[in-house]
Amino acid sequence: MRRLLSSIRKELILLLRDRGGLAILFLMPVALITIMALIQDAPFRDYQELKIPLLLVNNDTGKIGQSLKNGLKESKIFEITELKTDEKTVKEKVKSEQYEVGIIIPDQATDRLNSKVSNFVTGKLAEAGLPGAPATPSTIDTSVLNIVVLFAPETKKSFRASILGSLKQSASKAENQTLIEIFSKKLNIGTGTAAKSVPLKDFITFTEPNTVATPKEALLLNSVQHNVPAWTIFGMFFIVISLAGSLIKEREEGIYTRILVMPGSTAVLLSGKIAAYLFICLIQCVLMLLVGMYLLPHLGLPSLVIGHNIAAIGVVAICTGLAATGYGILVGTIFTTHQQASTFGAVSVVILAALGGIWVPVYVMPDAIRIFTKFSPLYWALTAFHKVFLGQGDITSILPYALKLIGLFISCLLGSFLYNKNKLK
Repeated sequence: MRRLLSSIRKELILLLRDRGGLAILFLMPVALITIMALIQDAPFRDYQELKIPLLLVNNDTGKIGQSLKNGLKESKIFEITELKTDEKTVKEKVKSEQYEVGIIIPDQATDRLNSKVSNFVTGKLAEAGLPGAPATPSTIDTSVLNIVVLFAPETKKSFRASILGSLKQSASKAENQTLIEIFSKKLNIGTGTAAKSVPLKDFITFTEPNTVATPKEALLLNSVQHNVPAWTIFGMFFIVISLAGSLIKEREEGIYTRILVMPGSTAVLLSGKIAAYLFICLIQCVLMLLVGMYLLPHLGLPSLVIGHNIAAIGVVAICTGLAATGYGILVGTIFTTHQQASTFGAVSVVILAALGGIWVPVYVMPDAIRIFTKFSPLYWALTAFHKVFLGQGDITSILPYALKLIGLFISCLLGSFLYNKNKLK
């Protein structure tokens, strides 16, 4: 035990002497978390929080124009500006991105819809042999009622589809209401009973319950909930450069050779190195979580929600730290110069981070890239953190990912041992 504690103390002293390296290990993740969370805050936000600027030209004085207008207001995602202007002006304003969306409701939209529906109802009643008022000639245009919807050039397709879907829903409800009213009026002809207009209610509604019994805000993947664990993991794995450099330096200065001839097991000394760097990784993790919980809210960002299962967070952090140190030992064992180890270590961690969803969430990646994400240890760690933070998971829920990280740690140590063994033959 004294030998192990002495080894840990030696590694920590060496790390403390390298103030520049420590600054990189701690300040780099803080900077990345802050910068990336600020940059990605708007893309991560729900459109309901953004108040999309919308230009509405309502040339109709009837219920169709009012129904569509009310539907847009009820969505609570638009900042509506009403103008009386022509289509060319609306196009220019939307094209110049003064407004994200432009909607033009044509003149006499309600009268045209009533005329079309009336002719349709009269024809259907006549086919069924039921009484109904004959269709009367109308001077109103009964061609297809076209509502013009204009989008800014850079508007995403998914957002366009959601807006058109909302408009079609409002228009469909107005059509059905008109159809019911005209049917009622025609069927009540000759009975002496006046048809009453009853608002059409929704027969099907949708609810959105939480998938777990936690506050709703704890379930939202925003820029903070993504970037804090993501860049914490990245910083922990970046320790590969310092750890690999330490191993190479020991070989170059002959320290490793002296260790081999010393009495006692080299496994104890290696355990001391692992324990020291794991301690640094855990300090990194705690510091980054505190940044997300207390610093980022002062910059106008949401606060990090970590849930209540501290034990699960600890298991993920320890397993991630072990995987990072194991990878650093493997890189330091295989490569012979500090330049080789630092270059390969940095590039490989960046590649694994890109594949693991650190830069952008996995769900927005192309299918061809998403195939490789499950092979990235950073993806395992990030998924485990999300299980705890967003899904309020426990140790059981993160166990598969924790076992993968431990498996990587053992595999790296085994690979280093076999490489050294073959090299000494």
